Amino acid sequence: MSVGKETGTSQSAELAPLAIITGGAGGIGLELGKRLLKRGYRLLIVERELIVAERACHELGQRAMPYACDLGNAAQVHQLCTDITCKWSSSVDILACNAGVIMPADVTTTSEQAVNVQIDVMLKSVIQLIRVVLPCLVKNDRGHILATVSIGGIYPMPGSATYSAAKAGLRAFLAATATELRNTNVHVGGIYPSAVDTPMLLEEARHGGSPLNFVGAVQSIKAVADAYERSIDKRKLEVYVPHMDGIMTRLVCAFPALLPRLYPLLARMGEKGQKKFLADADGLPAASTTTHTTESQS
Repeated sequence: MSVGKETGTSQSAELAPLAIITGGAGGIGLELGKRLLKRGYRLLIVERELIVAERACHELGQRAMPYACDLGNAAQVHQLCTDITCKWSSSVDILACNAGVIMPADVTTTSEQAVNVQIDVMLKSVIQLIRVVLPCLVKNDRGHILATVSIGGIYPMPGSATYSAAKAGLRAFLAATATELRNTNVHVGGIYPSAVDTPMLLEEARHGGSPLNFVGAVQSIKAVADAYERSIDKRKLEVYVPHMDGIMTRLVCAFPALLPRLYPLLARMGEKGQKKFLADADGLPAASTTTHTTESQS
């Protein structure tokens, strides 16, 4: 775990507020970083590997600084928290927890390691980072705590139960935190996309991911970054991408006993969308997708 150095940064840039983005080199994180740069922020781009963070910072420019931290490693998360407290507590204004991982498998075949990694990266590390950043924001009475959650945190996804559990826990944590901050100017916001066209979704689709991801249209990275900006500007607790998916998902999940009955129909719809998504990714005509198979990843 290590941190890169800013080079050629002007004094005005050093005084600019800081936005910390985990998973900052990926599609959503990188696009969000570009948006925040335009808003005048400096960036701390957090990735598991320093070279990946450095590559993103090279694209983002001088106001972006790379930082390597494996969010599944408690010691490295602790070091990141310490560095935030010691180095950036006076300037941090946004924490965007975007890092995610999914390891599709049925509950009976999910390994202990797979459970731990998903919970550690998408829930435990987020809670630890928010615990450290929040006092800084409250002291300044400003700023934003943001996170990429998921429709999967509301509608449980068979075959990805641990992922759904981590995201559902994150949703509850954000809502409770927002309530605690009701008398401050610190904003808490969660972004709830359905499937997003990222390498992570493609990997999931090829390795036993839930067909429910593909019931609706796959969303673009731009649409998710737009949702982040809406959350910041309108100080919304939850922003759904697309909005109608959020309404329908919450409506259906108001009657959880119906979910097992609805699943076969939704799965058939999703399988068609998944085949099309894979065909488009492979540059194949849709008819050829019948040859695609997937295996569970444990």
